[in-house]
Amino acid sequence: MTTTDSTIRALTTVLTNWDSLRDLLDTRSPSVWPPADPAEYTAQLDQHDAAEVALTQEREHLVLREVGAPLRLHVLDTMRTVETALLQVADEIASEIQRAAITSSRPSSLDPVQFDIERLAAHDARDPARWRYNRGPRTATAAAQWLRARAHGEAGPCTPLTDDHWQLLNRVASNAARRIEQLLGAERRHDAMPRPCPWCKGPLILHHGGVDEAEFVTCDNGFDCAAPVQVVGGRRAWSTPQQLVQLYAALEAAERRARRAAAKKRQRDASRVGVN
Repeated sequence: MTTTDSTIRALTTVLTNWDSLRDLLDTRSPSVWPPADPAEYTAQLDQHDAAEVALTQEREHLVLREVGAPLRLHVLDTMRTVETALLQVADEIASEIQRAAITSSRPSSLDPVQFDIERLAAHDARDPARWRYNRGPRTATAAAQWLRARAHGEAGPCTPLTDDHWQLLNRVASNAARRIEQLLGAERRHDAMPRPCPWCKGPLILHHGGVDEAEFVTCDNGFDCAAPVQVVGGRRAWSTPQQLVQLYAALEAAERRARRAAAKKRQRDASRVGVN
């Protein structure tokens, strides 16, 4: 793969996964399962839902919502690191390959040449291919789109990238894509839970769904399990936050029953020993 291909591929990775990272940032699943305080967790969910309803515009930048919803700080850290790196390299490259904007004094109706210059200046100021250092969207996606256009050699107020630019851009873009891919890969894992299903004693698996789906728990016994949740892919599945909290409550209740049964058994055994 050439430097051009790898650079474009890395920038495309950033663009195609950025919205997914945003979805992952404000997670509705607990980062540690079971949650330490199920009642507090459900209250956070209600608060989060209310904030979602009240929100009328999507966040353009990485601004934390003023709500007590769960937040994955490692996701935020990766997004900020990637965004900062892309903005810096876009600023640096633009300062060296982007020509200065056309400027003009006020047009005169008696000077058609001056009028044409003013028209060109207005068009140049609105050119979407021009990178803006202080105005316009200063986001990771805006930087990645502009940089990818330069890598593709698209038309714009710029000279071609030099070899030094290619090396710098390839290094930054590849590192950004690698960070994102590592983060998404780490989020997708499947862990056996230490306690069995409260309904059938079958094995429970906690699935960390990463970006495409929230965390959920399954019981392998499927239709042979009497749990009051749907069977998905042949397994009982607790997929909503409310279902996960209900499962936690059932696990706690089953453990309490098991402790009481063990205590009664010890009492019976002690009574037999006393009789003998």
